[in-house]
Amino acid sequence: MTNKIINTKDYLVTGESFKISLDERTGVLKTTPTPNSESLKKYYQTKRYTSYTSTPKTIIERAYVFVRKIRMAKKIKKILNMLNNKGSLLDYGCGTGDFLLKAKEAGLSVAGIEPHQKAREAATLKTSAKVFRSKESAETNPNKYDIITLWHSLEHVLDLEQTIIFLKNKLNPEGKIVVAAPNHRSFDAKYYRDKWAAYDAPRHIWHFDQTSIEKVFGSCGLVLIEKKTSFWDAFYVSILSEKYKKSAAPYIKGATIGKLSNFLSFFSGESSATTYVFSRASKK
Repeated sequence: MTNKIINTKDYLVTGESFKISLDERTGVLKTTPTPNSESLKKYYQTKRYTSYTSTPKTIIERAYVFVRKIRMAKKIKKILNMLNNKGSLLDYGCGTGDFLLKAKEAGLSVAGIEPHQKAREAATLKTSAKVFRSKESAETNPNKYDIITLWHSLEHVLDLEQTIIFLKNKLNPEGKIVVAAPNHRSFDAKYYRDKWAAYDAPRHIWHFDQTSIEKVFGSCGLVLIEKKTSFWDAFYVSILSEKYKKSAAPYIKGATIGKLSNFLSFFSGESSATTYVFSRASKK
């Protein structure tokens, strides 16, 4: 899989063609041609981009927001357990700030990073927290954090290794980085191939599997201490993939493939998405 070139396209905004192939330097799959920071903006200019949806309209948007609320409660509980109910948190790619708000309400000291201007403004208004425009602007702030979260954000960054080094530098000594990302070795990824919605070219620059993400973090001095499968993603991604296929019954077919992908992941360990926890490598 990692040596194969996948020809796909932007199904959400422009219809432009892209390739996904192995980036030999990082060992991670990469979308090419890769837009620069300025040209990338146009690929987010759509009300259909669900990550920035505050008022869902379609069935899939409503389902996404409903499931997100359920998962958010579980995320907050996990973070609080990791921090013993107190500490500081930075959410990288915080969107409109829903997770930041819940973390703040739970008693954590919070900050965010969000490049999308309207989403950043919404997050700031909602939380009254400091929301940086970029990691470069966050670097000017001396604060370090006990937990840094990236809920399906790492695949969007242009400079992968520099971003991971930034995350490491922003950690307190015993801090943790929590990363949720799609897994291109899952059954649903193999089934849908170029129409797998989690490729989401070119908004998703990087495409991980469990081995490649551990290696690239390891090359930056961070070690994997925990990982957990994410079962809801298989349903959402499969339904969206069926829409890209112009399926006559996207919800039924997508739910079926999502269920099958989750079932097979019990044997393969390869779920549609995985959540990872990294910490600094111990000094010997």
